[in-house]
Amino acid sequence: MRKKILLLFTNPRVAERLWNIIPGLSEFVSVDLLMIGPISLNSPWIGDIDERKVMINKYKFYLNKIIMGPGVKFHGDRINDNLASYIDLEEYSLVIYDDNRALPEFSIPQFYQECKNKNILVIGNSHGNESFENKIKACGVSFDKQFVFGYKEKYIMENNFNISPNNFLEGGIPINDTLKHTQRNNNHILVITGGIIGEGADSFQGNYFNVNFDEKFIKETDIENLSKKYNLPVVVKQKTKLGDPDYVKNINYIKNLLECKVVSNTENIDQLIANSFIVISAVSTLAFKPIQLGIPTVVVN
Repeated sequence: MRKKILLLFTNPRVAERLWNIIPGLSEFVSVDLLMIGPISLNSPWIGDIDERKVMINKYKFYLNKIIMGPGVKFHGDRINDNLASYIDLEEYSLVIYDDNRALPEFSIPQFYQECKNKNILVIGNSHGNESFENKIKACGVSFDKQFVFGYKEKYIMENNFNISPNNFLEGGIPINDTLKHTQRNNNHILVITGGIIGEGADSFQGNYFNVNFDEKFIKETDIENLSKKYNLPVVVKQKTKLGDPDYVKNINYIKNLLECKVVSNTENIDQLIANSFIVISAVSTLAFKPIQLGIPTVVVN
């Protein structure tokens, strides 16, 4: 009997890049999915469309089993459960973990040790917009090897850090393979605000960037004049977060600054981006999508 693969998903934004590997994997091996933390349905969802349920409904027919593990109630909440107690580790030969952070707050290092004790290989996946130093900290703590974004990232990491090149697996962003099925349209100008915060709305995205989504940002990016010049409406994609539950407040904040449509959640992010004439984006792995589609893309430093 062939041993199964376990997918360990922890975060909707991170796991989003891996969902579409499931059909291919299911062709040659049985695949189970353990969902914990913010991606677990035991955690509250912030937004108007629960994207977790959208993805479950899309891929559940390819999965042998979906295990709904422990959730979190708020940003900074912890998981103290032994994750191995939710499954039978003897069934698995491989675990694919959706992140490359240690996440002790979700008991990932403890789970990794349980896997090591049973000689189960654990492969992590690139979290996204993180420094190279952060991408190697959890190797040997929460996973054995990790997927990286292509040859360039693999080259940088294996030549600048004291880690064996065998620990880096050159890959990409699997979910972006679906972009080839999208129809390009010039329907709107898209602004992706992940990390762009507003004065008076400090929890808008978290204080990670020096650029705020405010009147100065709108003036300096000339969004309103771009909209008039090309006769296209502006769509703003906000990044809803468990740490900022009042997403409606953010919608109102954005609309008070700019005449636009605000999208909090979508069942088809590929098409939302493919419908863009121009994209202005915070530093985000989401910005790879318009670049791959050949859409003029401005990444805010």
